[in-house]
Amino acid sequence: MSMNAAELAALIAAVFWALLVCVGVFVLIRLGRLLSESSKLVADVRDRGDVLLTRAQAAVDGAQQAVDRAGHQLDRAESVTDSMDELGAGMSDLAGQVTALAGLGRAIAGGPVGRAGALAYGLRHAVSLRRASRPLPGRVMERGELARSEAER
Repeated sequence: MSMNAAELAALIAAVFWALLVCVGVFVLIRLGRLLSESSKLVADVRDRGDVLLTRAQAAVDGAQQAVDRAGHQLDRAESVTDSMDELGAGMSDLAGQVTALAGLGRAIAGGPVGRAGALAYGLRHAVSLRRASRPLPGRVMERGELARSEAER
């Protein structure tokens, strides 16, 4: 069985073609596995990304709620500060009025009206003690006894 050069060239070409097809099939199988693994990896990354985005959104929502609470607290603090300012102003006005009334009270008590009031109180008290028919505290001094005790001193 002898082959001529054309048949030998055809056989070599067929063997190389078969080898090329086997290498191509091997490369395609490996490429298919690579694509399958990469699509699994992409799906896993997408799932994890969704979880991460959900967690990040929850953290942002929590931070927004904290900022809102802090804003409400600041509003309340401003309200308290304003109330304290109003209270301070009211206390200053009241202190001025009390000072004016105290001066008026001193003027009345030290003036003729105060003296007349003190005299009226003293007389009323003395009359009520006399009418009570109970003995007065202390002892009654005889006429001239006071002058003698002062002379002895």
